[in-house]
Amino acid sequence: MRNEMVVSISSVIARIKNILTQTMDLDGIWIQGEISNLTKHRSGHYYFSLKDKSGEMSCVMFSSYVSRLNFNVQEGMRVLVSGSINVYEQRGSLQLVIRQMKQDGLGDLYLEFEKRKQDLLKAGYFDANHKKAKPEYIENIGVITGAGTAALQDVLSTIQKRWPMMKVTLYPSLVQGNFAPKSLIQSLKKADTFGHDALLIVRGGGSFEDLFCFNDVELIKTIYNLNTYIVSGVGHEVDTTLCDLVCDHRSVTPTAAAQWVTFDQYDVMNKIAKDKELLYRNMSLILNGYKSKLEQYKSHPYLKDPKAFIVDKQLKLDAYHTQMEHALSLELQKMNLIKNYKHQLAFNMSQILKDSKQKLSIIPEKLEVSMQNKIQEKRHLLMRDCALLDAYSPLKVLSRGYSISKVEDKVVKSIRDVKSDDIMITRVHDGVITSRIASCKEE
Repeated sequence: MRNEMVVSISSVIARIKNILTQTMDLDGIWIQGEISNLTKHRSGHYYFSLKDKSGEMSCVMFSSYVSRLNFNVQEGMRVLVSGSINVYEQRGSLQLVIRQMKQDGLGDLYLEFEKRKQDLLKAGYFDANHKKAKPEYIENIGVITGAGTAALQDVLSTIQKRWPMMKVTLYPSLVQGNFAPKSLIQSLKKADTFGHDALLIVRGGGSFEDLFCFNDVELIKTIYNLNTYIVSGVGHEVDTTLCDLVCDHRSVTPTAAAQWVTFDQYDVMNKIAKDKELLYRNMSLILNGYKSKLEQYKSHPYLKDPKAFIVDKQLKLDAYHTQMEHALSLELQKMNLIKNYKHQLAFNMSQILKDSKQKLSIIPEKLEVSMQNKIQEKRHLLMRDCALLDAYSPLKVLSRGYSISKVEDKVVKSIRDVKSDDIMITRVHDGVITSRIASCKEE
């Protein structure tokens, strides 16, 4: 033991760090890999793993280098990075400190996620119109998650703090791995038959690969066809799965999902206290109002002296009866007067009709005489106009030896209106002569 050297673990890690940093030169080398377990710290630093099919390495990119990026780093993205090797002494873990990064495409798993997302989106599985409204009162829920998981404990502790009277039924399921989708589907279908007010499908945070079972197509279709209102709380705020998109409501964490379906008992008690105070105040106002009405009723004359009240009403009734009889008598008089007017009107109308018939009987005779005179007058005027028309008729002129000649429906008034070989139509008093122009001579 005297000849053996004893050193601390920190000394060994420091030695390893010195050897790696001095001998492992990565300048000018671009390292290719796929981003996994990406965490964007509030300080601006990025922490993630860079992996390929055979290996994986922890990486850090400080905010000063992150600020130089011209693209948004995403989970599953394939990138090229350059930097240096470092050993994180507190844990003795190997790290790649990245100073530069550029895109090299998206990882296969991320591409599959995007393909499924687009296919389901086009098929309408994420339509807002299909999502069910949140029940007004949620008193009975089913929780689909792994038994004994941190997510389950978060949900139960949140419910215990906020609304401990909530009835909670656990439907255990796998939440990671190749068999998880089938297990989740079975639990969801089972829970959907028990008439819960809501179902919670929850899981704690994890890598993109760990959460990929929540992107299963059959799982999405199953959730879409559920009858129960369903809330997702898968991963953390930065994690988004297809399960989140198809559920009726998406909460960023299991705790947030539990908060969404529960009332805060203290808020409810405060509201009950306020409602109690308001109810007491309103009831006091109502009772005071009824008390005032009761005092009015107690001072009513009928209650003070019922007999006197009845006698007074009887006297008023007799007066109304007398008034009604008088009004009835007046109405009878008016009806008799109207009847007399009716007889007088009928007599007058008969006299008017008789006089009108006499006047109408002589109208046809007068009308006939007037029409004959008018016809005779118009006949004389017509004969006069016919004589004038005949006197000025072109046919009269033609009968005296004159004629009218036309070439192409144009009256010939001068020799300049015709030319040799024109066909001329000549109208005489008893017919039409057609001739061809042989020659024209001006005189």
